[in-house]
Amino acid sequence: MRKLIKKYLLIGIAVGCCAVVVNGILRDLGLMGSENSLSIFENFTSFAIGIIGISIGFISTGVVYEIKQLSFRLKLLIHLTVGIGMLLVIGFNIFTFDNLLDIATNVGINALILLAVWTYYYIRDKREIEKINERIEEKKLQRKLVTE
Repeated sequence: MRKLIKKYLLIGIAVGCCAVVVNGILRDLGLMGSENSLSIFENFTSFAIGIIGISIGFISTGVVYEIKQLSFRLKLLIHLTVGIGMLLVIGFNIFTFDNLLDIATNVGINALILLAVWTYYYIRDKREIEKINERIEEKKLQRKLVTE
C-alpha cells in the first residue's frame, strides 16, 4: 500500500507541474483571462504550490479504490469530495474573485473538468476489465473443451 501511495503522490506532483506549465503557456499566449495573470505571476510560487496541491489532493485520493470494504459509490464520493474540496480550499487562497458569480462559474467549470477526467479513466478501466474477463472466460471454455 505504501508503494501505491507513493505512486499516486508522484503522479499528482507530475500532473500538477504539467498544469502549472500549461497554465503559464496559455496565459502567456493570451488564451486565458489576463485579469488574474498579474496577480498569479506576482506570487507565482504560491500559485505553483497550490496547483500541485490540488493535483495531489485529487489524484492521491485514488488510493481509496484499493480499499475492498467500501462500496463503489462511497469510494467515488470520497474521491470527488476530497478532490473538489482541495480545489476550493487552495483555489480560494490563490485566485481572487470579484463576486459570487465568478466563484460559482470557476467551481462549476473545474468540477466538470474533474468529473470528465474521472469519467474518462473510469470508462477506460471498465473496458479493460471487460476484455480481461472475456479472455478469462475464453480460457475457461478452452480448458473445459480440452478436459471433455
